[in-house]
Amino acid sequence: MTELAPIAVILLARGGVYSAAASDLAQLAERVHEALAAQGSAPTRVQPAFADRLHPSLPEALDACAAARTVVIVPVMSPDEPPLRRWLHKLVMRWRAGRADGPRLVFADPLLQTPQLPEMLACTVRRSLALPDVAAVTGEDAWERDPVGWSSVPEHRHHVLWCMGPRCAAKGAVQQWPQLAQTVRETPALKKRVMLLQTSCQHPCNHGPLMIVYPEGVWYGPLAEADMGRVLTQHVLHGLVDEALRVHGPKALP
Repeated sequence: MTELAPIAVILLARGGVYSAAASDLAQLAERVHEALAAQGSAPTRVQPAFADRLHPSLPEALDACAAARTVVIVPVMSPDEPPLRRWLHKLVMRWRAGRADGPRLVFADPLLQTPQLPEMLACTVRRSLALPDVAAVTGEDAWERDPVGWSSVPEHRHHVLWCMGPRCAAKGAVQQWPQLAQTVRETPALKKRVMLLQTSCQHPCNHGPLMIVYPEGVWYGPLAEADMGRVLTQHVLHGLVDEALRVHGPKALP
């Protein structure tokens, strides 16, 4: 058996909007560590990371694993997107720039290209034959009726789109999101007027982190944590565009 240590492993996923995404990946990291240890090749660390929407980002995970001799980055996302993978390679090279004594960095096969995956899925299918029918799982749930509230349009005047794509995430957008949400939540006038939404990549990545405010269609970036609340407040409540941070859209609001 090839000796792996001292290595670190990064499990790289796409961020999800559901609250358990981070804890699910952390639990998977623990199981991978246990499995490698049982094989006699315990890594120094198995670190969760996200390409977008959640943190830690890949650069943060690399920081946490920087003391290892080799870092193996394992994509656990599907489908694999070659353009994203190429950009992730560039992101890794940027992280390593200036680190002459940094670790060797290796990308494992994408999840859907893992040679053992068909056999693993076949085992899952066989085990599933013993599981109960969906009707037994749903039980007495009123599955045929959805809540009335799901048909109601929330009261708001502005859609505020916060980019959580891979490049903005690498620039700190994920860490800044809670502060932006808190600003809206704790400012009654903003809370009444603003629908705050996360988006995937908006494309002008060099200007990230990006915030786009509609219906006026003004794009702002790059936004530091100290800028977000001020820029949003003056746009929505006072009708003013921050020209220094405007990337695209009208310079003045009607």
